[in-house]
Amino acid sequence: MSFMAQNNGSIVLDERLLAVASLVRGPTVADIGTDHALLPRYLLQEEIASRVIAVEKNVGPWEIASENLKGYPAEVRLGDGFEVLAPDEADCATVCGMGGWLIASLLSREPARLPGRLVLQANRDTPLLRVWASEEGYHLVEERMAPGFWNFTVLALERCEGPDPAYEGVERDLAIEFGPHLLKRRDPLLLEDIRERERYFRNTRAVGIHRLLTRAQAFLTS
Repeated sequence: MSFMAQNNGSIVLDERLLAVASLVRGPTVADIGTDHALLPRYLLQEEIASRVIAVEKNVGPWEIASENLKGYPAEVRLGDGFEVLAPDEADCATVCGMGGWLIASLLSREPARLPGRLVLQANRDTPLLRVWASEEGYHLVEERMAPGFWNFTVLALERCEGPDPAYEGVERDLAIEFGPHLLKRRDPLLLEDIRERERYFRNTRAVGIHRLLTRAQAFLTS
């Protein structure tokens, strides 16, 4: 459950989407794979954005999103990913609730249509998005974790030149796997995740994974 509707019609999001919303910047926001457009509606209600473009490739959710955003400064477009955006049309884009491979695929297909800021929440394979950002000229400016069915990680990326300062002071493999900002901040949800995974892999033959988890745990508790 990603939201709760109050009697006055306003939307209260779950902690995962609240974390996403907290990292949105810019007046025009595109939400890719919007489903029922709950995040865009919240962004407008809370005046985090002044205009939204909600993108959905499936007709059923597109129709519901159109109804949910009726009367708001919003467009709901039927299409797959960033293909329905014009270059520089949005200041920020959100992509949430998909696998990391799918998100990376959507980003890689239309590089000229990507805005300068991206807020990404993958249900799995988040390290892949850190690698993509490093290779495609985006800096990792913030990371947040939110509790839910599992602990979700949200990344905020900004198009920038030069080396990404987020990775300074952290071993590269640890930073890619667990997140440089989360590691430096000693994020309690990250530590909880790592301890749980370390216990699981302790008595398996996955020696390499266990060593990586042990190093990450040592960094967080140092």
